Formats: sequence, C-alpha cells, structure tokens
Amino acid sequence: MRRLRATLDCVLLLLLAFGLASTMGAQSLNPQPLGQKSPGYWDDPLNWKQQFVPDSRPFWDNSKNWTTTYGPAYRDTIQSPSEMLACSTQFALCFHSGAEPYPCTLSPDGQSANCLCTVATSTNYTLLTAILNRSVYNATASACAPDGAGCTQVGKAPVCGYLNGGTLIPGADVISTFDTGSRLDILKILAQGKPFATVCQKAPYAACMTAPCTLSADGSTATCKCPVFYGTFQLAGQNQQCSLGGDLVPSASYVPTLDNQPNQ
Repeated sequence: MRRLRATLDCVLLLLLAFGLASTMGAQSLNPQPLGQKSPGYWDDPLNWKQQFVPDSRPFWDNSKNWTTTYGPAYRDTIQSPSEMLACSTQFALCFHSGAEPYPCTLSPDGQSANCLCTVATSTNYTLLTAILNRSVYNATASACAPDGAGCTQVGKAPVCGYLNGGTLIPGADVISTFDTGSRLDILKILAQGKPFATVCQKAPYAACMTAPCTLSADGSTATCKCPVFYGTFQLAGQNQQCSLGGDLVPSASYVPTLDNQPNQ
C-alpha cells in the first residue's frame, strides 16, 4: 500500500512539473506586454462610435463592395437626383460644416472627422450610394432600384425606417443626411455644373452622409463622426474654401460629371 502511494505521489509530482514547464514555455512563445497600452484616440469617450459599423474600412475599400464605380460608399458620390431618397425624421445637417462655427476636426489618424452640425426634424434626403450599413444599402437598392428611381414618395425607401433610434449605426442618437436646401443646391450642380460649384483638388474631406451623431444637451446641434475620403470634391456655390487650414476639413461630396466640364 505504501509502495502504491509512493508511486502515485511520484506521478503527481511529474504531472505538476510538466504542467509548469508547459506554462512557462507558452509564456516564452507568446510574451505579454508588461504594461497597459496608454489611452489613444479611440479610447476617448467622445470618440466611442465607429463610423463604419457594422462594416469596416477594409470592407468598403474592397472594390467588390463599392456602391459606385467611383469608389466606396464613404466617398459620397452623387450621380443622379433620384439617388437622394426623401425621409421624414430627425436628422443632422453637416452640409455646411467645416469651418467655424460648425467645424469639422480631422482625427489624429486622418480617417475620420468630428463635425459639429445643426439638427432638425423635417423632410430630409439620404444619398442611396452613401449608406454606411451594407445590409440596409442592399435592401434599399433592391426596393428602390440602384439609382433610387423606384422610391419617389417620402418615407418609402427602406433606409428611412433605420434613421432613428440607432438602428442604422448602433449607438447613434441621430444620422447625418441632406436637408431640402442642400438637395436643391446639388440639383443645380447636377443640372448646370460648375457655375454652381467650387471644384477642389485632391485633398481630405469629411463625407458625412449617414454618419453617426451624438446630440448636444439641448438637441439643437450634434457632433457627427464622418468618414474622411482623400480625393477631388465639390462644394456648393462659387468661391468656397477648399482648404480650411490647421486640422479642419470641409464637409463635401463628389459629383463625377464635373470632372469633364471645362472651367467657366
């Protein structure tokens, strides 16, 4: 009996030694950092939202997932008036943001901008090709046709049902879209071209369509986390500022038809 107990004790000691050696070996193969990573931009509570939820930047950058032949959804490419789908919800208007008093501040990594935007509740327009939720984009393009021509009535487009309550982008208080005035400005650009636009050379700009926003305490403004695209872009009206200086970038969109028009 004593011999059996001694044998069992030896086996137990061997197992413990093997387990300790395995643990130490694993630690040497997979060393862990000694200290915690210092807080960065994405750890700041003011920047808690990911503007590409539920789809990532690499997903959108893959040409198989582009919503137009000109690039990803976050380029805010406008090709046709019918692509602007009418909804009736609360929305943030970033169309005129960029400089003070409604600045768009570029993030340290250059991939997004925090834009201060006004808030309203009225008819607003979602650009179909700039919907930053792929499943909602697919449902809307299927119901309305890829150019949006099948959804001319206010609220008919499926995307309208996702603009409130953080459904389109989880956690958002409100979503950035166009108001009636900005839609009219874009219609003029589409119809008559450069006399109604300032064409800017390749540079970073905030593409705020369907970006997630956090409401201010009084609900009159919102801070929107807008994706940033590096490319040519246009601003509504003549003699607008393409470069704002410092860490400010304009909120803008891209109209491809202007690329081939002569300067006026």
